[in-house]
Amino acid sequence: MKRKVLTVLFNISKAQEHEWFVRFINRNAFELEFALINAKGSFMHQFLESHNVPCHHFTYNGKKDLPALTFRLFLLMLKNKYDIVHAHLFEGTLAGMMAARLAGVKHRITTRHYSDFHHVWFPGAVKYDKLINSLTTKIVAISKNVENILLNYEHVNPEKVRLIHHGIDMDDYKPGVVTADRVNLLREKYAILPEQPVVGVISRFIELKGLQYLIPAFKDVLKSHPDAVLILANASGSYKQEVMSLLKDIDEARYRLIVFENDIAALYKLFSCFVHIPITASAEAFGQIYLEALASEIPSVFSLSGVAPEFAVDKENCLVVPFKNSEKVSEAIQYLLKKGPAVESMVVNGYKIVAKRFDVRTKIHKLEQLYSEA
Repeated sequence: MKRKVLTVLFNISKAQEHEWFVRFINRNAFELEFALINAKGSFMHQFLESHNVPCHHFTYNGKKDLPALTFRLFLLMLKNKYDIVHAHLFEGTLAGMMAARLAGVKHRITTRHYSDFHHVWFPGAVKYDKLINSLTTKIVAISKNVENILLNYEHVNPEKVRLIHHGIDMDDYKPGVVTADRVNLLREKYAILPEQPVVGVISRFIELKGLQYLIPAFKDVLKSHPDAVLILANASGSYKQEVMSLLKDIDEARYRLIVFENDIAALYKLFSCFVHIPITASAEAFGQIYLEALASEIPSVFSLSGVAPEFAVDKENCLVVPFKNSEKVSEAIQYLLKKGPAVESMVVNGYKIVAKRFDVRTKIHKLEQLYSEA
């Protein structure tokens, strides 16, 4: 008999994570439905409909709506008698787990997508994390970093926590999938010459991402590579004023700000090297971007945040730099721009480790195992 699974998503208009879930999970074993909060008419909604997955729609405009949202989810769960409810993101998990508990759903699963965010920035919200933890029967930790927060900061029973890493679809990164035409189209779009060294960053403008250390490092790189270009993609966020202040001493011809680019896979191929340097070990809960860069075969500079400590090895598959250290970041970028056999070896090893440990099919298989315990 199929197990009925309700996935609760909050404010998700598009997410490959959930698209892969629908595409790769065994639909003969699991009957899927989604509760979409604030996503009616979105790409996510359209994707689910095109894959014959029933959707139930809800709205949420702030804390005042939490009781009504919880009640409506409760009615849905009571009516449809799901075997499993799996909720994602804070508001979705809070309402979803309360509703599932009230409806008598025996198997209540959450995925914890953040690490110590509330502990550091919003201590008053930690009590809600602990409430969610108490209402769930299993919590998916997406990295050992998140697992550590759950076990040692929030004292969750270890039997309740399951480590299941995020993944990516390695089929999207096979040779030839990203064509030269796609890359050249972006090269023209962003006025990048073929011979120009390109330092790539894909990161929201928030303090935790470390742009305040990357930009001074790039200024130093320009001394030895005066024609280099810095690409800052996903260029929006609460730290934008500070970022723009740091950029004011750099010739505008030396950087590109990209708020949104749909063809991210081709954008990676523009980069001579990639840099991702969050400022603390817990700044990232996971850091999908680490995987994408290495799967794209781009030489990379990383600080060890999120999932990176679990696979990133200095000079083996990337260059690892200390937190908050512009000088070391500059040295690492310049080393990668020189290319050579050592850099080529890092690229090969980086691709191999991601393919071996982080293919999304491994994640889906582990979720199937978790669901089968229901």
